[in-house]
Amino acid sequence: MSVTGNYAGNLYVPVCRALANTTKTAVAVMDDNSLTLTSFAFCNDNAGAVVCQLYWYDAAAATEYLIWQKSVATDDTTTVENLPLRLRAADEIRVVGNASVSVTLVFMLNFALVR
Repeated sequence: MSVTGNYAGNLYVPVCRALANTTKTAVAVMDDNSLTLTSFAFCNDNAGAVVCQLYWYDAAAATEYLIWQKSVATDDTTTVENLPLRLRAADEIRVVGNASVSVTLVFMLNFALVR
């Protein structure tokens, strides 16, 4: 699946987190509905491949959705681009990896096109 579009906004400061273990970790919690997750990257510095996962927690429905899962090879980075996910207040992006895995989330700041 591919999505191409013009985003009416600016890039927000990336969120980077080094993971400590294999537990699910909330990397980003939304304060409001001003951000869209546009891409993310998992970097694996382990001695072996690691299965990484990205979840979206929809606070309004109190439901967690698995958005992406893939094995990331040793000393490799997997980047997923062009995956717009509009987030609302209290929504979360949660990830699973392992020690020596880091994740970077890239957000676009939303601007209203009409009022």
